[in-house]
Amino acid sequence: MDHHYDIAIIGMGCAGSHVVQELLRRNTPLKVVVIDDFKSNSLEKTWSYWEQGKGLWDHLISHSWNKGSFIMPHDFIHLDLDAYVYKTIESRDFIAFAKAELQQHPNFHLVEENVHMVSGDKFQKVECDQTTITANLVLDSRIDKAFFKDTQAITLQQHFKGWVIKTEEPVFNPEEFVMMDYRLREPETTSFTYILPYSKTEALVEFTYFSKEVVNDATYDKYLKKYLSDFLKIETYSIEKTEQGIIPMSTYKFEQHHKKNIFKIGTAGGWVKPSTGYSFKMSEKKAAQLVDNILSDRDINHGMISKKFRFYDEIMLEVLHGDNDRGPRVFHTLYKKNKIKRIFAFLDEETSFGQELSIMLPMTSKPFLSAFFKRLF
Repeated sequence: MDHHYDIAIIGMGCAGSHVVQELLRRNTPLKVVVIDDFKSNSLEKTWSYWEQGKGLWDHLISHSWNKGSFIMPHDFIHLDLDAYVYKTIESRDFIAFAKAELQQHPNFHLVEENVHMVSGDKFQKVECDQTTITANLVLDSRIDKAFFKDTQAITLQQHFKGWVIKTEEPVFNPEEFVMMDYRLREPETTSFTYILPYSKTEALVEFTYFSKEVVNDATYDKYLKKYLSDFLKIETYSIEKTEQGIIPMSTYKFEQHHKKNIFKIGTAGGWVKPSTGYSFKMSEKKAAQLVDNILSDRDINHGMISKKFRFYDEIMLEVLHGDNDRGPRVFHTLYKKNKIKRIFAFLDEETSFGQELSIMLPMTSKPFLSAFFKRLF
């Protein structure tokens, strides 16, 4: 094993796997090493995303939907996705595919160890459990500890617990997923139920919060049980799988932790959409831009951040942080006043300023105006 590489990628979760596959797709001659001990819970996640028509990962997706719904106590909105498809991929399948692909390439190497230290100047030295390597560039998916100590940025946690359940009788509509159901929520919070129906008798049912603090397991369980019994009228079911996670939704400037020859990726690099917590498709786009920058010998930060959409995300987080009870009304207005294809394009940061105004004006209120001017000045 040659211990010097052009690129070292620390972590092969969502972002690392995307970067690996983007490098492979470009057929780069660069020597690349990926370091991961593969012991994290990223191997047991359900990643969902939307895109128009066929995509790069259709051979890996487990389920897809052309219809969805948004539900309030007083309103039910059917979402015809039009040209879009909502897709789900199991993290273990995506990571395993990326791992298998890199192992077929002679310029790529895998080190299944934990990283302990990264240091250096001209070259970065990466010290692992038993191996030490050097690299011209390190792409690091580990979140800097300073983020957890920061008191200036606005940070909400998207935290959730979900059960994949099986029922004896047909209950679910496998043609339509539930984006948000606000009929049951913890008072004064933005909390809702999210459902991915896999068949008439099997679905992922997840209780989710966008809130400042996380809750204990018993709270998630209480709301999951209540939703199943009171709203789906299910009394007998088996829990096939449990999924749980915490995703930061933050105005924190993760890019401040880029250093000479060290570039943060994934959540650590701000690749999670701050206002939604979605990361899979955003990671695909960021990885493509990053690899393009590297291979074109451009500034590695080129095109990685949209200041305009960051501004929009910060306004949304400011509103939800200041009045978490407002979340259901905000999202209801968003889905009520806009076609889903415009919402998806907006969240994908692909809309024009005129389209963005048409989305935001109906949501204008005192909290939004206050957040707007606070962020502006």
